[in-house]
Amino acid sequence: MRRWIAPLVLLMSAHANAYVDIDEAVDQIGNGVVILDVRNNDQFAAGHINNALQVDIALRPLSSSDTDARGLAYQLAKVIQNKSQVVVMYSDTDANANKAEAALKKAGFLSIVNGGNYMDLNSALFRLCQKDNFYC
Repeated sequence: MRRWIAPLVLLMSAHANAYVDIDEAVDQIGNGVVILDVRNNDQFAAGHINNALQVDIALRPLSSSDTDARGLAYQLAKVIQNKSQVVVMYSDTDANANKAEAALKKAGFLSIVNGGNYMDLNSALFRLCQKDNFYC
């Protein structure tokens, strides 16, 4: 029994962050895809990724384990006609980014790249900009 505990813990911890892929988000941003910021208006005004569209997801809990993202999917559908188009999205925290990604996928958006939280994604883009004069 003990020999199964360590691998099980590793699998569970890997799954917790499985959806955030900053490297893929940076690559896709370099390709000129739609960038979606799902933070609130004040956070967006304080700083955002260049060319990002802002949709305040207002992660209002319907219950302790659910999220109301109907507004997010509705607003995104007005901008993106093709639900298979690649969209890089990010939020204020990785947890909120994961919730937003799950809601968008549930609404039929097939190619969502989760950039995680704004600070980490912005830092990754900044480092790349300094190194390769990329997306500056």
